Amino acid sequence: MNKLWLSALIVLLLFALFFHLLFSFVPYLVIFLVANFFFVYVAVVYLLTYWEKKPEPRSDRFPSVSIIISAYNSGRTLEKCLQCVTAFDYPSKPQILLVDDASTDNTYEIAKKFKVEIIRNPKNLGKAASINMALGRAKGELVACIDSDTYPQKDALVKMVPLFNAPDVGAVAALICVEKPKTFVQRIQEIEYYASFGFWHTALSQLDGLLVTPGPMSVYSKKALEDVGGFDENNITEDMEIALHLQEKGWKIKLNTDAQVFTDVPQTWKSLFRQRLRWLRGKIFNGFKYNHMIFSSKYGNFGKFVYPISFIIELLGVVVVSRVLWMHIGNFLNMAPGLGNVISADSSLLFNPGTYSNAVFNSSAFFLLFTVIVWSYIIWISFDIAKQKPRLDQIPPLIIFMTLYSSFISFVYFTSMVNEAIGSRRNW
Repeated sequence: MNKLWLSALIVLLLFALFFHLLFSFVPYLVIFLVANFFFVYVAVVYLLTYWEKKPEPRSDRFPSVSIIISAYNSGRTLEKCLQCVTAFDYPSKPQILLVDDASTDNTYEIAKKFKVEIIRNPKNLGKAASINMALGRAKGELVACIDSDTYPQKDALVKMVPLFNAPDVGAVAALICVEKPKTFVQRIQEIEYYASFGFWHTALSQLDGLLVTPGPMSVYSKKALEDVGGFDENNITEDMEIALHLQEKGWKIKLNTDAQVFTDVPQTWKSLFRQRLRWLRGKIFNGFKYNHMIFSSKYGNFGKFVYPISFIIELLGVVVVSRVLWMHIGNFLNMAPGLGNVISADSSLLFNPGTYSNAVFNSSAFFLLFTVIVWSYIIWISFDIAKQKPRLDQIPPLIIFMTLYSSFISFVYFTSMVNEAIGSRRNW
């Protein structure tokens, strides 16, 4: 444990040195302008892609489907999940496989109430291993993987399956929505999910660039799963890893936002931080695993643009947030006698008009305004995709989402980088 803390301290000092050198030579407004130009550029590219979207052809086939639900101590949510799954409106009756991953609550008792095939693990193996175990018993041509805290609409499956319209389609994703948000943190995520799984996923799917087949519910070709060897059992973000593996093998991932799937999300900032830390650590880990795909034309738009851009945006977010924090820390230290030169962050870089020409200030104001307009438009599109109308009570979480939330995510990403650098244990 002491070695881990020492490693963390060394890594933090190295990051501090890097940022000190960077911020000593690159003024704040330059960082702000470059980052915002890049953010706006990417947003406009995806907007143009979204505007050019064409209707996806539908297959008239409805192949046999096996549904796999991995459950661990899911007594609170499993009954509602199974009620939704067993009520699917589908031409043939799906095979439902539930894996009780050595639960210690009443998960097994609840599962027995339903007509499902139950597999009980003697010890806790994890979600990926449980799914792989069930795959061996799956009889369907397609396999739907559903989380035990997820509640799909009854027509979700029948809307997703027709997108298996070609032999090379390996998976189909749906629009993931937040189930009955109660806390302020959940209401922020409600908006985030509309934007992420609505607008952004729609644009990415047009570029054959989806980076994840969402864990709450995705449908796979069993042949595709067998081709990639199933799910990676040593991966904490198996839904991202399987998507990257499918992309690597040349399988297409489709999206139907008309299929809506509702899922439980973290209720507090602490639980949200833990979830996103796992997600982003998984992305960094998988980034190393699939680094050969970055900037590779072999993988089409995904390799040339989508995958590398996703990392660049997140890294720029970390730099911008770090620069703002650096400035405020510097101001605080400047007020303490004898500590002013420790960081020497000069707030005049931001507030002194004499430092830059009016053209630079006008440019920064323009980019800020343009960014707000673009983001507002994206949010409006996202609500439209989800067939939702903004409510008055969504204004406060919307304001936080469009202002401070990106700083929170950047902080989580920075923490993920530190954890990966020191090699701390990856926890689910």
